[in-house]
Amino acid sequence: MDKQQFSIIATSIKSAYPASKILEDRASMDFWYTMLADIPYEVAENAVMEHICTNVFPPNIAEIRKLCMERCKPQTLSFDEAWGVVQKAISRHGWNNPDAAFAEMDDLTLSVVKNLGWTGLCHSENQAADRANFREAYEAKAEVMRNKSLLPEFVAKNKVFLQKQYIPVVEARAAPQIEQAEPFWDVREDLTDEQLEERSRKFEDMRRRVLGGESKAE
Repeated sequence: MDKQQFSIIATSIKSAYPASKILEDRASMDFWYTMLADIPYEVAENAVMEHICTNVFPPNIAEIRKLCMERCKPQTLSFDEAWGVVQKAISRHGWNNPDAAFAEMDDLTLSVVKNLGWTGLCHSENQAADRANFREAYEAKAEVMRNKSLLPEFVAKNKVFLQKQYIPVVEARAAPQIEQAEPFWDVREDLTDEQLEERSRKFEDMRRRVLGGESKAE
């Protein structure tokens, strides 16, 4: 989408929501264009039309990108659909023919299956646990993929670059060492026999009170 095409979309948004102050200055126009420029014009136009027809409030960038990705990206299978694919593959091919089984799976389903272990899934006698483990892993990966699909390419690339640059540095940083003070009970004192006896008496008195007993008479 070029700037002239984006200008048409911006005008449509402002016309549909005249009371809002959306896209009211050049800086806002430039920023919105930067964040939406990778989307084909006809896709963005249709997404904005859907929003205008179904929402009383003006859209934000995230809402427009989400609607656009629904038109551009293949739909992710639901967890139940993906698990059904896995069960059919197990039934048809078994543990000893993984290549044929994997050919029937989409990339997301396949990545989860490989993480859980194909042979283990085929031989397992606890399908309830397998289903729960698959669901947890599948939905987590699907969420990551959905979020990634919403990012402009330059944002996604810069994210990867920053992760490579900073994460190893953070992981390599040594944990701060806390200086350990000498415990007070290790402090050595030169005490007389009378002082040691007095300390022992007080300790016994305290122990009796804690345990609910009577203290020694003074």
